[in-house]
Amino acid sequence: MIKLLFFAQLSELAGCDSTEAEFQNGLTPRMLVDQLESDMPAELIEALRFDAVMVSVNKVMAGWDDTLSADDEVAFLPPFSGG
Repeated sequence: MIKLLFFAQLSELAGCDSTEAEFQNGLTPRMLVDQLESDMPAELIEALRFDAVMVSVNKVMAGWDDTLSADDEVAFLPPFSGG
């Protein structure tokens, strides 16, 4: 299983801060979003596909096409604003 974490407005769209997903060999964060499409709200999936959303794997920034491993923790981070 892969643990998924959603932050800020993404957690509001998901209706939760975290969930789990099945692991498959060769899985990437981009493929993971496709896999979640049938189980999560459409608004969340649309937001995750937005280019400004960042992904981290095991607390290290990662690319959307990086290969995941079983038991990884994948966090989806919305665009940050500051001042």
